[in-house]
Amino acid sequence: MEKAIKKKNRDSNIELLRIIAMCLIIFHHMALNTGIVDGYTINGNMIFGIIGGIGGKIGVVIFLLITGYFSINKNFSFKKVFILWLQIFCYSVGFMLVFRLTGIEKWSKVDTLKTFFPLAYNQYWFITAYLYLLLLIPFINKFLNSLTKENYNKVLVVLTIIFVVIPTIFYSNGLIGSTQTPMGILLFIYVYILGAYIRLYGIKFFENRKLRNIILICLGYIIVFAIVLIGKKLEQKNIFWSNLFAYYREMNSIFILVPSIALFYVFKEWKLKYNRFINYFASISFAVYLFHESNFMRYRLWHNIFGMEFINTIPGGVFSTLIIATISFYLITAIIEFLRKNIIEKNVLKIKALNRLFNKVDNFMSLK
Repeated sequence: MEKAIKKKNRDSNIELLRIIAMCLIIFHHMALNTGIVDGYTINGNMIFGIIGGIGGKIGVVIFLLITGYFSINKNFSFKKVFILWLQIFCYSVGFMLVFRLTGIEKWSKVDTLKTFFPLAYNQYWFITAYLYLLLLIPFINKFLNSLTKENYNKVLVVLTIIFVVIPTIFYSNGLIGSTQTPMGILLFIYVYILGAYIRLYGIKFFENRKLRNIILICLGYIIVFAIVLIGKKLEQKNIFWSNLFAYYREMNSIFILVPSIALFYVFKEWKLKYNRFINYFASISFAVYLFHESNFMRYRLWHNIFGMEFINTIPGGVFSTLIIATISFYLITAIIEFLRKNIIEKNVLKIKALNRLFNKVDNFMSLK
């Protein structure tokens, strides 16, 4: 009972960080899908867009660090995995039905098939990789908890050399290729292991160093921002340069990873007590992702509703639109989630056969 209460009343510092991480991801998607960073004319909107593009990668790292931090000492729950899958399924199929029944858009049989199997067809790359990570967590945790601190350090050193140091030196993601490929799950596992290490042992370099962490966050942003700007300038002569410098804004770039860890520590060490408002909106962050990054909604939101082609011509328009969009996404998603949970999820979870399945899978995944 005591554990259940602690879980329900979790302090809001990390939960607020979860919301900020999703806001950074929304910012990234705005920059990616609206063309505000296209072209070679440097203006306020482009600069703001580049900042957003960088923030999205930090947001992804933050989510994975949080998962590792909270999951390393937890038992596997297939029910949790199923609830996430059900959420993905509802948004994928739900949007398809709305757009088809209203005649707004016609979809082929192949497109319809993809909406019913969003994971198999990687309709949401981050959530897909994240769900697969959840399935691997029992095995990862078993391995990590069997290590001494010394051996855990060795594992981290080797993985950091493979996933961070070598790619940073040679400007390439190497064996990962892209975070959006099946190999990208390896990078998710690496960041998860980092988050778990913070929970188990902590990283002294970042502990109780608020000013240092803030400087690292700002410095990382400035370095990546400068690199991206240089890449855009050189891109006018040869696209090779832009592609070369693009690595440094990827989530395993040392200039993204270190500021992400620093940001995590800033919030981890911030004494912010339980706030129901913050924790609720943090709990729907994944749903916000599913809403605004849906194949059905992505273009319509940024182009048809917010009219980013026009907004991009207005000084400061991108910033104000981002604020409006983020608030709108959270409020709309809150309504959708209230209906989805009470009409669909609540009733699905009452199915006795399903609960028996949860227990069987949990027993299967329980490692001796």
